[in-house]
Amino acid sequence: MAKRLAAVMLVAVISALAGSSAAAQQYPTRPVTLIVPFPAGSTTDLVGRILADRLGEALGQRVVIDNRGGAGGMVGSEAAARSAPDGYTLLMGTIGTHSINPYVYPKVAYDPIADFSPIIQFGTAPNVLVVHPSLPVKTVKDLIEYVRARPGQTNYASSGNGTSNHLSGAMFAAREGLKASHVPYRGGAQAITDLLRGEVQFMFYHYLPLLPHIAEGKLRPLAVTSTERIAALPDVPTMAQAGMSDFEVSAWFGVYGPAGMSDELVQRLNTAIARILESPATRKSLIEQGIDPVHGSSKDLLTLTRSEMARWRKAVELAGARLQQ
Repeated sequence: MAKRLAAVMLVAVISALAGSSAAAQQYPTRPVTLIVPFPAGSTTDLVGRILADRLGEALGQRVVIDNRGGAGGMVGSEAAARSAPDGYTLLMGTIGTHSINPYVYPKVAYDPIADFSPIIQFGTAPNVLVVHPSLPVKTVKDLIEYVRARPGQTNYASSGNGTSNHLSGAMFAAREGLKASHVPYRGGAQAITDLLRGEVQFMFYHYLPLLPHIAEGKLRPLAVTSTERIAALPDVPTMAQAGMSDFEVSAWFGVYGPAGMSDELVQRLNTAIARILESPATRKSLIEQGIDPVHGSSKDLLTLTRSEMARWRKAVELAGARLQQ
């Protein structure tokens, strides 16, 4: 009896594995949804649309963008985490959703590690520190002195709580002992609009949407948060060159699925997206959006997620950026 039961269980396991393998080979048989946890027009949305177009061609099925902004990307991330692990719902995760949010928000309804299947990193992007031109500042040192002389009177914008630009501003203020107020928005577009109006005084943000305003003199760049100067702003120093060492903040993007995806399915998606990232056309599109194409294995993305969580936990504590209930 025991031998028969063991044999039945073995057959069941083999059948399940065979079924899983067959499903992975046939995938996809219908459109795939890529959740972008930020509004349309955001940097994450632009990156997601580049992926969706190319991945749809590679898979032979449409990849549909589902913008679910809110709570620093947590609304969309939670929806992805609660989806079936069948490869039909993917997430364009970010440095915010998968390394910063757990330490900024008092309640996060998902675990960046346990609730997701990491698939592949998709790129990185530095921020630039810009000020409204009405401020009498030309350098980072000038801005520090300006804010210090006006405690509580200066505001800095961000595209939302828990984003890399929020933490950049919070760390900047904390390290220099500045009293500046954080004004979070639901996305970068409105934050930039209010910065142009002078309703907020400075902001760390992805440089590409700011370039036209910088060229027209409507915003003044003070420094970039990358380790080296960027080609688009060759005359703008890095934060280290501007006098603030160890201030490197590069936003990153990664593709995740819900926890429980089969290794075979993860590998298939990883291989498809890696080929997309290696194509000259995709690289050109991403670089034009200010994104440095980066990829690797699914384990590489897992390692990045863990290391970034450890890094930003310390940064949030230093900046005192944790939100209250």
